[in-house]
Order: sequence, then structure tokens, then C-alpha cells
Amino acid sequence: MSRLSLRARLTVLYGVLSVVAGAVILTLLYLVVQARLDAELTGDSDSRVAALRQQAEQSGETTITMRDGSRISLDELVEQIRANEQDIRSTALDTLLVQGSGIILVIGLATAGTGWIVAGRGLRPLRAITTTAEQISRSAGPHRDLSRRIALTGRGDDIKRLADAFDAMLESLDRAFDGQRRFVASASHELRTPLALERAVIELEATRPGAHPDTVRLAERLLAVNTRNADLVDRLLTLADGGNELVEPVPVDLADVVADVLAQAPVGAPAGPRVGTELAAAPMLGDPVLLHQLVRNLVENAINHNVPGGWIRIATGTAGTASPPGTAGAQAHLAIANSGQRLLALDVDGLFEPFRRGRSDQAARVRTPGEDQRRGFGLGLAIVRAISDTHHGRITALPLEDGGLDLRITFPAAPATHP
Repeated sequence: MSRLSLRARLTVLYGVLSVVAGAVILTLLYLVVQARLDAELTGDSDSRVAALRQQAEQSGETTITMRDGSRISLDELVEQIRANEQDIRSTALDTLLVQGSGIILVIGLATAGTGWIVAGRGLRPLRAITTTAEQISRSAGPHRDLSRRIALTGRGDDIKRLADAFDAMLESLDRAFDGQRRFVASASHELRTPLALERAVIELEATRPGAHPDTVRLAERLLAVNTRNADLVDRLLTLADGGNELVEPVPVDLADVVADVLAQAPVGAPAGPRVGTELAAAPMLGDPVLLHQLVRNLVENAINHNVPGGWIRIATGTAGTASPPGTAGAQAHLAIANSGQRLLALDVDGLFEPFRRGRSDQAARVRTPGEDQRRGFGLGLAIVRAISDTHHGRITALPLEDGGLDLRITFPAAPATHP
């Protein structure tokens, strides 16, 4: 019953209520007819039996002459009268019960059919609300279409008020998302100029002839802070751009992007994590710059959140209903796993929120010197999700039992028409 649609449940409810109401009415009618038959038949038969007994007493005869000339004893005649009375009562009540049940069943089916039609018309506005909500929920990131509206017309009943409230909520959310993106982009652009001027002033003071060594050391620390602030601004811009729709995607091979990132990343050092790769061709359509940023963020996250003597495994390839690249249903995938601290499954989704860093327990909340510099701003995976959404990607992240994270992103593979 719980798996039926609301329209089907209402239809069944209408039919059941109609049958139950008919059964109650039939039961009451049965009791009334039964009482009436008992009163009429019993009273009539009693009067006839009394008359026959009186007639027999007056005549002194113990038998009664029937219309066909046969004679029957008074007691047998009384038994026949009682039997006929019972037959009449049973026949009438059985007829009422059988025919009444059939009528109730027909009325129940008719009521259910009418209920199906009425429920369909009544739930039509709710289906419009549900369809709009499902279309919006299926979209994500830059593909989120909050411009859809129900725009329900008709009387101002409760459903119309619900639809209007839903439209108003979508309008507010649409403005909020657009305002947030515009604010991040505008603020980041506006911050670039003062940071550039600040860096120029610091470098000028540090390179001035006769500068004091303390001044030079202070300038170096200020330049490091300036570089970190500039990096934060660039990442915010990337996060804002990652939430935009691609205009002209071009063919990109994820294997080439990973190889290029690893060639520039600080991996392979004796004290660093061991890196294993399995790079198969993974062609797709996208923005090379954004995809390079996505892979770089994943690699940096795997390095920064690793443990001494740890490892990183990176793989690319194609999979899906059709494995060969360029065929219908194929998917390009990028998988990266790394050792690290233990994570809880419920904490994994929070890693993709801006300014969130993974903490496996309370002890990990105690920051060590230089930890912020090593761990970054907490924007890396948020940028990964934004870029993945832009490319219609799907992210799956699972914590490893021994610590660390296993992350996989699948993208639609490049169509066969593209080289």
C-alpha cells in the first residue's frame, strides 16, 4: 500500500470507504427487515394457528381438510405453517443480502473510478510542483536551473498558496546563488589590485640599497603572507569560475593532464609519499585549464593530508556500458587514493564544502605550527566539486579503513566525432 502513488491510495480509500459505508447500511437494513418479517410473519401465523385450534375444538375434529380434499392433522399443519414462515424469512433475507452486496460492490467500483478521476484532477497541481522540484534537484552546480516556476493558475486555495510559496522560495534562492557568485568574483577581482600594490611596495623596500637585514627578513615574511593571500584570491576566483557553464569545451585527455600535473608537483622526494600511476587514455570534452586545476587540487590534497611514509595511487581510463573511448555510454574516470588519517564516513561530504578541512577526531583539531600553510585554505575539494559539476562529473569519495581517502570522478567521455 505504501508503494502506491497518492492518487492510487486515494482511489483505494474512496472505494473502501464506499464499500464500508454500504456494508454498514446493508447490515442495518438487514436487521430492520429481519425484525419486520419476524413481527409480520409470526403475528400472522400465530393468529392463523389460534383460529385453527379454536375451530378444531368447536368441531371436535383433530384433522383439517385441505383444499385438495386431503386431511392432515392439526399439528402437522402447524409445522408446515412454521416451515413456510421460516422459508419466507430466509428467502427474503438471503435475497436482500446477496443483491445488496452486489449493489454495494458495483457502487464501490463506481466510487473508486470516480475517485481516480477526481484525485487526478485534484493532484494535478501537486504533480506540477513535484515535477519542477525534481527537475531542479537533478541539476547541480552551474547546471542548476532555478529559473523554473510553477506559475499555477486558478482559485486561491491551499494548493495555489503552496505553489506560490514554492515559486517565491525559488526566486529567493535564485537571487541568493547569483548574488553569492557575483560577490565572490567581484571581491576577488577587487582584492587583486591592492595585493599587487602591497607586493610591489614590499619588494621595493626589500631591494632598496642599504636596507637593514631585519627589514629584509620582515619583507620576506610579508611577501610570504602576500603570496598566500594572492593564492587565496586566485582559488576563490577559480571556485567562482568553476561554477559557470562551459562555453566551448575542447577534447582533453585526463591521462595527459595527470602526467603534466605530476611533472610539476612536489612528488618523488625521499620523505614524500610514494606515487603509483596507472594512466590509460581517458578522452573527454572540457576546459583544459579548469581540469588542470582539478587534478592539481586533488594531488595537493593527497600530499598535504598524507602521513610520513605514505602513498598515493592515481589512475585514469574509460568505463561504462561501452568501454572503448568515444562510444555511446562510455565514461572517462579519474581515481586517486591516498593514505592519511582516519576519516569518518559522515565527515566525507563536509570535505567538499568551502573552508572545511578534514579532522578525524578532537586531537586532530589541535593545530601544529605551520599546519595551516601545509593544509591550505580548505578550498581545494570545494573547487574540485565546482569544476566537476561544470563538466557534468560525478564524485564518489569513501574513507579507507586504514586511513586516507579513495576518490573517484567520472565524466561523460568524448563523442566519437571528436578526435
